[in-house]
Amino acid sequence: MSREENTAARYRIMFRHYPDVLTPRQVQEMLGVGQRMAYGLLRNGKISSVRMGRLYRVPKVAVIDYLCGEEKT
Repeated sequence: MSREENTAARYRIMFRHYPDVLTPRQVQEMLGVGQRMAYGLLRNGKISSVRMGRLYRVPKVAVIDYLCGEEKT
């Protein structure tokens, strides 16, 4: 199975009930971490995110990649 197929399979299975674009609060729930930890992961680039003013938006696939230990490109 190619890397893209593997990623697509994980994406379909994990966190189905969450939207494709997440808030930091949803990231906290998914990972079972506190607010400080979630924002730290976003600020340090461990989980890819987009910042719009003061708001963070996180692609669900970025959280899945973080959990599966895949490096950002």
